[in-house]
Amino acid sequence: MADEILRCLTGKKNLLIEAGTGVGKSFAYLIPAILSHEKTIVSTASLALQDQLVSKDLTFLQRELSQKFSFGILKGKNNYLCLKREREFAEIGEFFIKFRKWVSKTETGEKDELPFIPEFWSKVCGDSQDCNGRTCPFYNNCFYYRHYRHLFKKDILVVNHHLLIYDLLSDFSILPFHKQLIIDEASEIDNIISHVLGSTLTYPRVAWLLYRLKGLKIIVDPFFPKAESFFKGMDMPSQVIFPIPASIIENLKDLKNTLALNRIVTTLEKNKRSLSDDELRDRIETTIGYVKSIAADIDDFIDQNDTDRVYYIAGNNGALELKSSLVESQKPFKELISHYDSVIMTSATLASEGNFVFLKKRLGIKDKDFQERIIGSPFDFRKQALLYIDKNLPGPDKRNNGIFQQESLKVIEELIDASSGRALVLFTSYTHLNFVSKNIKIHYPFKSQGDMPPPRLINWFKDTSHSVLLATATFWQGIDIKGEKLSLVVIAKLPFTSPGDPVYQERCRRLRDRWFGDLALPSAILVLRQGFGRLIRGHNDYGVVAILDTRLVTRSYGKTIVSSLPEMNIVHSIDDVKGFFSGLIQVS
Repeated sequence: MADEILRCLTGKKNLLIEAGTGVGKSFAYLIPAILSHEKTIVSTASLALQDQLVSKDLTFLQRELSQKFSFGILKGKNNYLCLKREREFAEIGEFFIKFRKWVSKTETGEKDELPFIPEFWSKVCGDSQDCNGRTCPFYNNCFYYRHYRHLFKKDILVVNHHLLIYDLLSDFSILPFHKQLIIDEASEIDNIISHVLGSTLTYPRVAWLLYRLKGLKIIVDPFFPKAESFFKGMDMPSQVIFPIPASIIENLKDLKNTLALNRIVTTLEKNKRSLSDDELRDRIETTIGYVKSIAADIDDFIDQNDTDRVYYIAGNNGALELKSSLVESQKPFKELISHYDSVIMTSATLASEGNFVFLKKRLGIKDKDFQERIIGSPFDFRKQALLYIDKNLPGPDKRNNGIFQQESLKVIEELIDASSGRALVLFTSYTHLNFVSKNIKIHYPFKSQGDMPPPRLINWFKDTSHSVLLATATFWQGIDIKGEKLSLVVIAKLPFTSPGDPVYQERCRRLRDRWFGDLALPSAILVLRQGFGRLIRGHNDYGVVAILDTRLVTRSYGKTIVSSLPEMNIVHSIDDVKGFFSGLIQVS
């Protein structure tokens, strides 16, 4: 794998390369990047893998390789404390007191340093729309830019996919160099382009602006109840609604007229001209940009003229959210890769049904654009792993969802007892995760995603004997836990995209009768393979993957899905799972 990547980097070629679990993918692309003597951007889908590459892999290579190189990490501004916004914020309570103590001591301002995630973090963290860069009075001491200034001299810079696409959105003005690009967890890039190139209009965003305007002596008190009425004055939808109802659009027009944002911009610009205070001038300048951004988004949601986007609404914490997402990502992806001499796209799960056809269609990649290679896993899954497929649970469809959650909880508890903890339970929704977290009865310590930042949660799992981690979203991939600490991976449902996802709905609509074979099935296979890959991470690892979704045995596509997994023994009885773990104990 390293030879293939080095050949493509030095030859200025692009490469799609899948590397099965155990190949040593991270080293196989990091070492060629180092040997190429070119500045390299490495992008990952998750902050967890971003941290792992920097704190573990690159640190090791810097120590062991004779060739000297430097590396750094960059996260989005929302991961750093903003000194300007923090000065504006005040709250009463225990968490704010703890937060203030941290502020007085922190040297990096990074959110991951905090032992807890404060609810008010979004009000004190960096925000690109409220940042004036070098002209900000706090620029010299800014945590983000103090870190950023050192990155121009680095040889390798590790970022995440969101930041990579925000760089595209900013006309490539965020990342400090653009020579060669390695995209790990590359199957995620399609959906992240869709998300980043969309927009969101929420109550916290509007309320924050109104409080900022109030602090700037703009009369906005009458606007608060109007904004609250729009975002919170209706029954919240229990699921995403697409398209946006006409009544919501009419209410948004009323809110637009009430806020009169264009008049506010005129007032701010007039006030700015008479100022001599640099801090206040900066605050007004960024506020003007913020007002214009919200005004543009309001107009976009009213008009909905962009046929490349899908517009929808959702409820979140008792408030309405208006969102838009890009439906197809081919054009922005083409623009992204055109700015690099060489692009390497890799993952342990990049292919679906043994080829790259699905990924290439989604991203608009032509055969001549990228070279292709699939490298299998070196592990003996027949010897090291067991696949449990449940045959008795009710199907996890909408009609049976409540019964499925109840009955599958019992199976999860039995499986965890069989493995003596040491389990990662993966869900496809926070609703299911929260149900299990609230009702599970086991004799082992457990935590759920959201209890603490992901890196701390992973460290807790590694440091706590016989522990159990309940997770969704990013924990389906990028988590590397070797040895008997992780001996059971439970996959509650096949990870089909929710039919309530408006982007997915629109993509399916455009595919017509090809929607299942061209989109739904290959997408689910990729995510399932990612979850499966959390288990066996080394030649001495042993364990069980348990899939509780009976559609694997009742639907015709089940065989296709199972055939996409490594060959191994399959059982349908928890007694067989107990026997597998008992055999390991006897052997050891």
